[in-house]
Amino acid sequence: MMEKDSHVKLVLKDMRVNLRIGLLAGEKAASQPVVVNAVLYAEAAGYLKSITPESIIDYAVMFETVRDWQSREHTELIETYINEFLDVAFKDPRIEACRVSILKAEICEEAEGAGVEVFMRREDWEKP
Repeated sequence: MMEKDSHVKLVLKDMRVNLRIGLLAGEKAASQPVVVNAVLYAEAAGYLKSITPESIIDYAVMFETVRDWQSREHTELIETYINEFLDVAFKDPRIEACRVSILKAEICEEAEGAGVEVFMRREDWEKP
């Protein structure tokens, strides 16, 4: 999906949660802050021309998904959460593509964060 293509973007920006995540021994001892960003892309014309409160793409699903991760047991890989987020996003047939990133906010004091970002088109998505 190119920026020149018409589309609607649903945005989750800088959602900060504490997760038990990581491969290092110190990461397994306690939760750590992570920052989640996501953009879901939908075709603009069809969506906007028939929009009603009942037909919106509910972005609350995005932050509820992320919020629920906080109650989970330790997960080693960021990619586990990325896969789950993409799976939730693509359950809505109107979502054509999704960009999601998860950054560990305090893993490296010289950086604002370190993590993984994925851009996935619906046609490329295959559940692992």
